[in-house]
Amino acid sequence: GIPDQKALAFVQWNSHRDALSLDIRRGGSERIENMPIKDRNGSLFLNSSDRPERWREYFSELLYVPSTADQHLIDEIQVKTLTKEDVERQNANPTVEVRRAVKQIKSRKASGSDEVTADILKAGGEPVILWLFEIFTDVWKNEEMVEDWSLALLIRLYKKGKKQL
Repeated sequence: GIPDQKALAFVQWNSHRDALSLDIRRGGSERIENMPIKDRNGSLFLNSSDRPERWREYFSELLYVPSTADQHLIDEIQVKTLTKEDVERQNANPTVEVRRAVKQIKSRKASGSDEVTADILKAGGEPVILWLFEIFTDVWKNEEMVEDWSLALLIRLYKKGKKQL
């Protein structure tokens, strides 16, 4: 009947509105993947397979900062003796630091690539604290970090104006 038609029309209108809202939040109807990007010389890329390499090149240049530290100066740095507070902190229960760090993580935030949210870590309680401590201790002793920890997800956020590199 009429009420069913109204309900159906409302559902269709609402889903269209949600799709339009999502499109607007993504920057309009233009897809970011189709945005023109330029090479180092300012020429537009015509081949879309060149784009990922240009983005890698761009962020490598942007984020790579060569070290200017002189190893000779680093070797000459004197190591201070520990204060009483420092010794107490080093001898304290090591899981206290992990517990404090987990407690300070902001809740209701997006997860990383592992899909583990802060809320899950907080809800895990003491078993999760001990598990994290074991992982960190293993990384510290072996001086080998989990490869995923060095990966980052970069999201291109364009300023107003031309959306090109």
